[in-house]
Amino acid sequence: MTESKGALRKAALLDAAEEVLVTKGNANAAMRDFAAAAGVRVGHLQHYFPTRADLIRAVLERALERSLQRLNDVTGVDLAPEAQGGLGMDDSQRLLNALLQEHSDMADVRMHLEIWALAASDDTAAGALRSFYFQYAAHVQGLVRRSRPELPEQEVNAVASAVVSLFEGAAVTRSDIAGLRTVPGDQAIIRTAQWLIHGQ
Repeated sequence: MTESKGALRKAALLDAAEEVLVTKGNANAAMRDFAAAAGVRVGHLQHYFPTRADLIRAVLERALERSLQRLNDVTGVDLAPEAQGGLGMDDSQRLLNALLQEHSDMADVRMHLEIWALAASDDTAAGALRSFYFQYAAHVQGLVRRSRPELPEQEVNAVASAVVSLFEGAAVTRSDIAGLRTVPGDQAIIRTAQWLIHGQ
């Protein structure tokens, strides 16, 4: 089944928004900047995304969906928060290795850094960013529950937050910006995350 014209237009607008965030590094980009990059009028952009926060939220949601799909395809691990079945050490090893590879994409790192910069001075963009991390953490919570079903929910949430923080911090420090990426460092990140997820 082919995508609807509306879905294709939305995808093209989101592609343009990502391009602005990645290549121009314009954390304070206005709707007119995103519209210009897409070759459309601001009114056309606002038909799909009424506010900058709506656009940023859609960019982040699509980035998360793409990442989850790639991770699922590469590892075979069901990442839906409600997924059932245990999560073994081999499963988490494959998943965490693939996640580190995801976090090695400089375009993705730059896009997230620009959104962070925007969120620091724009409350609505900050809300979109919080929504993204809430969804991201929910997927990690599902993995923790599958690995350690005996944990109380408060501890599941704490572990998931720690794993998300570890990988998000690593995305920046391992990037070309900070330059701290090493094979032993990557191995240590994975060991730490496995210890958090499995408790061993």
